Amino acid sequence: MKKIALLLTMMALVLTACGGKTDEAEKTHYYEILDGAGETLYTVQDQKRVEQIDELVNTAGMEISHAGSAEGDPLYVYVCWQEATVHAGEDPAEREYLEAFRLTVRKDHDQITTEVVTSALEDLAGILPTEDLGELLTFTTEALPDTAAALRDPAQFAE
Repeated sequence: MKKIALLLTMMALVLTACGGKTDEAEKTHYYEILDGAGETLYTVQDQKRVEQIDELVNTAGMEISHAGSAEGDPLYVYVCWQEATVHAGEDPAEREYLEAFRLTVRKDHDQITTEVVTSALEDLAGILPTEDLGELLTFTTEALPDTAAALRDPAQFAE
């Protein structure tokens, strides 16, 4: 139970960080959509489409069914790339993007696997323990059928 509470807190912080604000401006993020073999199908940077994916991601992660990955081969993987935090002395014009999380969709069922990437947690190290999280960084949820169906149709986000 303690692990699930920590996981939910971490996931909420990571998802909030995707749309969070810095001292100077709003952090941006975008999605890269991969096929089951890991090849890039689409890069989604249009703000309206990014917000549509954000809504699906937020809906997909409400009910954790278990830690770890779901059974079956991936159909699509949504990779969230988030603008890195600018630290003192760094040039904001040279800000890079870090992979925040991956959301894996499968063809045969509505289970969605989310993997929080450790680089996404670097700003949380002072708040939460981020070392040795192991299986807590990967969890599976049972998505609503409409949410899973929408995530199985990445062409709708093509620019």
